[in-house]
Amino acid sequence: MMMGVTALGLLLLDRLAPPDLHRARDAALLVEASDHSLLDAHTSRDGMWRLPLKAANVDPGYLALLMKTEDHRFEHHPGVDPQALGRALWQIARRGHVVSGGSTLAMQVARLLTPHPHTWTGKIRDIFRALQLEWRYGRSGVLDLYLTLAPEGRNIEGIRAASLLYFGHEPDHLSTAEAAILVTLPRRPSAFRPDRHPQALRAAARRTLARAALPTPDILQAPAAPEIAHLAPELLGHFLTVHRDGVILTTLDSGLQRRVRDALTASPAPLRGTFAALVVNEKRQIVVWIGGAEHDGPGHAIDGVLASRSPGSTLKPFIYGMAFEKGWMTPRTRIRDVRLSIGGYAPLDFDRAFRGETTVSEALQLSLNVPAIQALRKVGPKAFMERLAANGATLSLPKARNGEKSAPSLAIALGGVDLSLHDLTMLYTALDHQGRTAPLQIEAQPATAETMLLTPRAAADIRAILRGTAPPEGVSGWNRVAFKTGTSYGNRDGWAMASTPQWTVGIWAGRPDGTASPGLTGRDTAGPVLAEVLALLSPPESPALQDEQERHRALATLSPALRKLSPDDTPQIIFPRDHAEIESRSSDGTMLPVGLEASGGHPPYRWFVNGMALDVPPGAQPAWTPDAPGFAHLALADASGAHMAVEIRVR
Repeated sequence: MMMGVTALGLLLLDRLAPPDLHRARDAALLVEASDHSLLDAHTSRDGMWRLPLKAANVDPGYLALLMKTEDHRFEHHPGVDPQALGRALWQIARRGHVVSGGSTLAMQVARLLTPHPHTWTGKIRDIFRALQLEWRYGRSGVLDLYLTLAPEGRNIEGIRAASLLYFGHEPDHLSTAEAAILVTLPRRPSAFRPDRHPQALRAAARRTLARAALPTPDILQAPAAPEIAHLAPELLGHFLTVHRDGVILTTLDSGLQRRVRDALTASPAPLRGTFAALVVNEKRQIVVWIGGAEHDGPGHAIDGVLASRSPGSTLKPFIYGMAFEKGWMTPRTRIRDVRLSIGGYAPLDFDRAFRGETTVSEALQLSLNVPAIQALRKVGPKAFMERLAANGATLSLPKARNGEKSAPSLAIALGGVDLSLHDLTMLYTALDHQGRTAPLQIEAQPATAETMLLTPRAAADIRAILRGTAPPEGVSGWNRVAFKTGTSYGNRDGWAMASTPQWTVGIWAGRPDGTASPGLTGRDTAGPVLAEVLALLSPPESPALQDEQERHRALATLSPALRKLSPDDTPQIIFPRDHAEIESRSSDGTMLPVGLEASGGHPPYRWFVNGMALDVPPGAQPAWTPDAPGFAHLALADASGAHMAVEIRVR
């Protein structure tokens, strides 16, 4: 009866006062490159370098030394060793001071979980907690807790963190000297700190080996205090944001990460701006991730790899590719680059000039806006966005004036949608992967299923066109590089993208806070940095492929339907727009002329104002001077008799 009551009481106490394991579960974060070298790291929430560890992942030599010197009856007591405690008390009674401790590993774990001063009450509490720990988690669980929490000098706790930071490798293989150091340090972590008291640590480690009757190495070096290189702070921040901890083995190449970061840091960044870079190998593994924190300026806590930005003209290759695969045009189809109004939208080219009639290849290489919009009108903005989203790209449309999300529009061709450098680079991997995309890998994992972005033929066409794009100024030429740049509205973002058989590279330039950067362009700002990064990468290892440009020139004669993109037969009033309000009065009250602009249809045009024909001399720019403020009806007719009209208000 009494034993039953006692057992019930102990069970109740265990439930009312369970062990507090939050310190053992609060881990640091270490980010490693593919070769296991340390790229960056962050302490746990309580500021400690601590990593969970199980005994199965520790060198057996270390475990044997630990048991011999710290708790040689570990396998035979219930968490408290009565023999050790009796011996310690007897020595205190005889000599008046502590000669040898009676603490077991379980008792040490109890104190490490809830640190407290060395007092008799604290020791008694450790005894009861040690019994509880052993009963709850067993010997293996107690040992795992010790391996996780053992103080190893400075703010380093646990055998794994100490081995990685002091010795640069996992604790599954430790030399005799390394094992001795890790066993010795927890006894007096402050007095044996390797960076402050290396001689004391070496002497104590030799005594540990002598106690275990093990040979002492001739030279026993104390480990140096580790210095974190901080080569991947933005990636580290990403992992912290998604609440990752422990050791993360990434696909990054430590050497490339350092060289590319140095190159970006040395490059002249936009005023109060920075660069971001992403480099992906042929296996779609990310080998370089630089979010842009290497320059000072507002908003630099933002990771430029993951931030959503306007991509400028960098989506044009995929617009043309989808038009190619539908048979609406080919690289050699002739297309008009002229003033054009589509639903009241009248875009200009980057240099505010028009080339007239050109080929689709030239239009893409020169990044002309009007031809790209004509191609997107064929593909359909909604269908285009859905295809990109189906391939894993997260796109965000700007909000309308009423605060609701805008509908997909032709402005997408010029950057009227936001996406990240990460997703844009993923899309560009399709150019050298038969038109297919797959999620980019930052951690080693099995290959995921591919998704078709473009047909293989359309991807080859786009790749061939972009390989003919002129490289940035100062680059004499490069081999088999599909190159595209983009600049967002207001010079907020500059982009340079490249795809080769072995690498896909994306560069972003701009201000992390999203404000405009005067003078910034993709070609002149991001392009030279892209060229530097490509120069740092090893050349493609695959054999030379047949030159796509030659193959495209060898194609059969185009059918009449594909030789020229059919123009819009309807004449369009470019300016003024329908329902526009025009300011036409000068400061002295006289009316000023209003310029008129038209496109499409079949010139020459005839203009009518309120039903009356407007006299326009041959070769002159059409203009109309209102008689007075008010509403006016403007009409346009072309040579075929087709017409268009707008209503405007003159103020």
